[in-house]
Amino acid sequence: MQFVDTKKVHNRDELVEIVGWHVRNALLGEVYATPKPGLVDRRDTGAHSDMTYETFLASTEAITPYLVKMFEYGLDYVDTPGVQDDHTSEERAFLGIRSIGVEAERAMNAATGHVNTHKGMIFTMGIILAAAGLIISRKRDEQLFNIDEILNMGRTMTARILEQDFVEMNKREPVSHGELLYHKYGERGIRGQAIDGFPIIRTMGIPAMRRYLSIKDDTALRAEIEERGTLRTDLLDTEGSMRNEHFENAVNISTLISIMSRLDDTNVLTRSSYEDMKWLQSESARIERLGACFSLEGVALIEGLNKKCIEKNISPGGAADILAVTILLLKLEGVKYV
Repeated sequence: MQFVDTKKVHNRDELVEIVGWHVRNALLGEVYATPKPGLVDRRDTGAHSDMTYETFLASTEAITPYLVKMFEYGLDYVDTPGVQDDHTSEERAFLGIRSIGVEAERAMNAATGHVNTHKGMIFTMGIILAAAGLIISRKRDEQLFNIDEILNMGRTMTARILEQDFVEMNKREPVSHGELLYHKYGERGIRGQAIDGFPIIRTMGIPAMRRYLSIKDDTALRAEIEERGTLRTDLLDTEGSMRNEHFENAVNISTLISIMSRLDDTNVLTRSSYEDMKWLQSESARIERLGACFSLEGVALIEGLNKKCIEKNISPGGAADILAVTILLLKLEGVKYV
């Protein structure tokens, strides 16, 4: 995919256009990545019978403008004079983007025939984008986007409000899949991730993607993979557009596997069981140790894991969301794939 440098921005309209470009490409980067265990990709529909690759393309086009609106909301946010409540300015900004999120879900449903392709993505990416906008509105230095700053702002915006959601959940019977999982397992899902500043992105997604992006020059990583399997030198020692496309795909799939190895994915819990979730984490960790898509053995295991996930009706959709946000954050920060 074409790279657009966020460091070379001359005005607000250009900034918004570039952010929109990166949002769309991050969403497409996730769905393009093939093969993904249990997930919709260019080859199959994974564990899903109600959605296809084309469904995700339609959904991406539908929700991208609303995600960009959340960035703009943060960028242009000004506190309403005279507001008397116990919320901070950042918290009020989070409350403000919720209505845009509802609009995004409506657009998604209209585009997909009420198939939930991106509901979790709208929540997570929306917070990240609004946080980025808020930060930029308060700074004027050359580095517009800093990943740690954005994740910290996301926590500042959401933590107290989302903690109150859990307080309310403890007072009533569960009314959604997420609430059922919270009551049954104490699993806090993506709300818990936001409250903690998205640690799965900070400690797994971003480091894993940086690591795989640097593999061509990282002799230690290449040696580590070669100790356990057969390094895919075709991804590293050749040039050209096809090599670039395959390299980007390998980076995205390998990063997804790293995320799957650690994330307590509520999508997996909803469709299957706690035991299946732990099994998926273990299998993913085994693939990661082999170098994931950068070893022939890793690729074979990923192909096999996809078949098993389809058989077990497992879909790590939460990990897919985290992958897309990881792609977005690195693109915003100015990292080039190839």
